[in-house]
Amino acid sequence: MKNIIKFSALAILTVVVGCADLDEEPVGSLTPVGFFNTVDDVYPMIDGTYGLMASSNYYGAGLTVPLQLMSDMVANGLEFSDYAEFSPFLTTPTNSYVGNLWASSYQTIATANTAIQGVGLLEGDNEDEKLLVEGEARFVRGFLYYHLVRLYGNIPYIDSPDIVDPLSIELSTPDEVYVKIVEDLTFAFENLEMDSRGSVRSRPSKGTAASYLASVYMTMGEWQKSYDSAKWVIDNAGELNYALAEDFQDLFRNSEQASSLENIFIIDFTANLTGQTPNPTTYENDGKIGPFNGVEGGVEPIRGWSMLVPHINVYTTWDANDYRLKVSLADSLILDDDTDIVRPFTDFEVARPHIAKHNRFPGEGRTTAGWRADLDYIAFRYAEVLLIAAEAANELGKTTESVDYINLIRARARKGGVIDFYGSGYDTYEPSSFPEDVLSTANTEDLRSIIIEERRIELAFEYKRWYDIVRLDLGSEVFGAGGLEPQSNFNVQRYLLPIPQDEMNRNQNFVQNPGY
Repeated sequence: MKNIIKFSALAILTVVVGCADLDEEPVGSLTPVGFFNTVDDVYPMIDGTYGLMASSNYYGAGLTVPLQLMSDMVANGLEFSDYAEFSPFLTTPTNSYVGNLWASSYQTIATANTAIQGVGLLEGDNEDEKLLVEGEARFVRGFLYYHLVRLYGNIPYIDSPDIVDPLSIELSTPDEVYVKIVEDLTFAFENLEMDSRGSVRSRPSKGTAASYLASVYMTMGEWQKSYDSAKWVIDNAGELNYALAEDFQDLFRNSEQASSLENIFIIDFTANLTGQTPNPTTYENDGKIGPFNGVEGGVEPIRGWSMLVPHINVYTTWDANDYRLKVSLADSLILDDDTDIVRPFTDFEVARPHIAKHNRFPGEGRTTAGWRADLDYIAFRYAEVLLIAAEAANELGKTTESVDYINLIRARARKGGVIDFYGSGYDTYEPSSFPEDVLSTANTEDLRSIIIEERRIELAFEYKRWYDIVRLDLGSEVFGAGGLEPQSNFNVQRYLLPIPQDEMNRNQNFVQNPGY
């Protein structure tokens, strides 16, 4: 997984996308004349996008921290700067992380746009090869806009690296942006190969594009198209080399990630290898979720800063017989007090079970809970395809098929597995009868609830829950008095983040999201 040269494009990026703001005065074409001569000149630019996505301003923290905190699964622990605003829904337009995420997203989009434009400048190359490289770049652009539109709503849609008049940029509606996302992902699906470039899952394949199309159509409520895309992935899983992992824990065990057939798209992190991006305060390969989830005062590797900690209701309502609970949370640990005694979570400084998916087996890295470690972050896996297929099939009246997909996932959870982590209090978990199969007699309405709950458990802490809350309009329910994480400040206007105040100040065409 670690053979991607993500820093080869850094020198190019400082020239090509040296500004992150959307309104800085351009100095001419962002594509150096004569730079792109063959497809081999375009690939380093695409690889640069993967490096930018693995930065602390994006998947390393900037995107993933808000997605954890705004869900009903994770709350503030020890509060830290502007991050503390997300969980209680007190985020303001001047929040530094809101601005950094916006800027990082558009910086990476500009890099993808440069690669796409570069393909158009090529002469004499094989047309199929040009379509292949353009498909990879357009997947990246669609991926980035898919996150942006769900987070901010109305956003600028920019599909060229050359911005003639930055102050003329206007906001596009979500419907307009989704049309463009579908166009990009469809182009990627039609032109990418069944295996990714270099056979690594941190680059997209035809299956990656189809999986994201299934997700996009699900979000749009276009159930037939969502079903068709997910079913294509399932029907071609053998050729795509997709399958559920035997042991749920292995998905989050660094030593097993390279060979995992379940991962469809990952963000590749490499231990102790950082490089400065065009923003000198941000580092590539800076994965911080591990220590943010880790236990303050714990031993390695689950030692951390107790910043992002589940509400106690998440733990107490999760059936103790579910192996996925053991994998997802650490409820006991040896603390750094020279006693070597396994302590219950009630002895933790933040006295709640802590997230363990991203720090129990991080591989090599810094000395704190997987900081800048080898553990890759899973953006999409095969279990999610099955859950999308289940949801779409149910909405189309295919309840028996829907039940079959859910039961595949539950069958894996029943297998148990091994969590032989020193100090966790866990060992080998034998196969069990929990969770039971969903009965084939379940009706459509019951299955809706079962599927969204299965997504909450199966994909816990993997940055999916907030998007489910928004698309299904669950906010008032899950943040109300009877929810897992009551939040009195929540209202439906908080489904969107504010447009950064700096952008509002510079561009009079922008209209702030309601409630900010």
